Amino acid sequence: MKLFKVLLALAALLFVVWGAFALFGLLAGLVGALVKWLVVLGVIALAGVGAYKLLSGTDEAVLPELTPAEAEMLKAERMLAEIRQKQLTK
Repeated sequence: MKLFKVLLALAALLFVVWGAFALFGLLAGLVGALVKWLVVLGVIALAGVGAYKLLSGTDEAVLPELTPAEAEMLKAERMLAEIRQKQLTK
């Protein structure tokens, strides 16, 4: 009877380990599938954002307000560009 109990305990342990591996495989498969679908949906979302930005265009007529320092810097950059252009054409 003692041998029977030991064999029964070993069989139960074997089935528990087997079940644990099956559960681990099931969870790994689910996580893998979720990651795959997250990647697929991410690529679709990136394509959608890219298409939206491409098709929406920009409003070039709307310029942001410039501070006086930024306006002065822009004026100086334009003046330098004109001087360079004049020097290159000589």
